[in-house]
Amino acid sequence: MTSPSPSRPPTPPVLPISEHEDEIVAAVEANPVIVVIGETGSGKSTQLSQILHRRGYTRRGAIAVTQAAPCRGRIRLQEGAQELGVPLGEEVGYAIRFEDRTSEKTSIKYLTDGVLLRERPFKS
Repeated sequence: MTSPSPSRPPTPPVLPISEHEDEIVAAVEANPVIVVIGETGSGKSTQLSQILHRRGYTRRGAIAVTQAAPCRGRIRLQEGAQELGVPLGEEVGYAIRFEDRTSEKTSIKYLTDGVLLRERPFKS
């Protein structure tokens, strides 16, 4: 009898943003800030963070993905964790107003704009 093979994360869906992976990475390399605009469902929230993760950006620090509404953020983070095959709250986590499901391992963090502003250290 053979032992079952380890479960593998599901293959991420191919979304429109994936076609622009090299362009996006080049823009990130060349600019301190970039703005990505795309249709709903194009992969901005789920795929962009995974592209940067695959390219090694999480070795330098965490990737923050902002969502205007907390409920949309929860849906996106669940998708992101599933696609990477990791437990929610570890490598992929989230922070909303009164809830923080992150850990020392968190490298992709979904959060609301308000939480991002609270966490961002301001320089005078």
